[in-house]
Amino acid sequence: MKLPSAITVKPLLWVIGILALVVIALSACLVVVRANARAAAAAYVGSATACSAEKEGALRHAAELVAANAGYGRTVAVLQEELQVAQEQVATIKQQSDSAIAAAKAREDDADRTLKQFMNRYAGQARETRCALALTEVEASCPAFSGY
Repeated sequence: MKLPSAITVKPLLWVIGILALVVIALSACLVVVRANARAAAAAYVGSATACSAEKEGALRHAAELVAANAGYGRTVAVLQEELQVAQEQVATIKQQSDSAIAAAKAREDDADRTLKQFMNRYAGQARETRCALALTEVEASCPAFSGY
């Protein structure tokens, strides 16, 4: 071998050996990183599956709540209609009861007026002798009419 080739070949062999060791070390690191990446990817896939299942459950629950809300809305509408009908009935019954009370009050006033007229007429005629004798006869034959 010539001198220049002897000077360059040995260092080049050392460099090639060192580079081969670096390649082997990098390959080992790559295997470790790839294993970690696969484990992380599997964990992410599991998390994504869990999130997807949770999302489906939440969507199903939301749909149930929407259906329940619609049912409650119909119930509230029916109750509001029934409340309106009941309030109208209350107004009608109040008007009828007010009318009945007014009519009863009018009948009471009429009865009081008639009784007062009868009592005044009785008191006036009881002083007349002819009527007084007739009233005495009536009281004698029917004691229930006495005391007026």
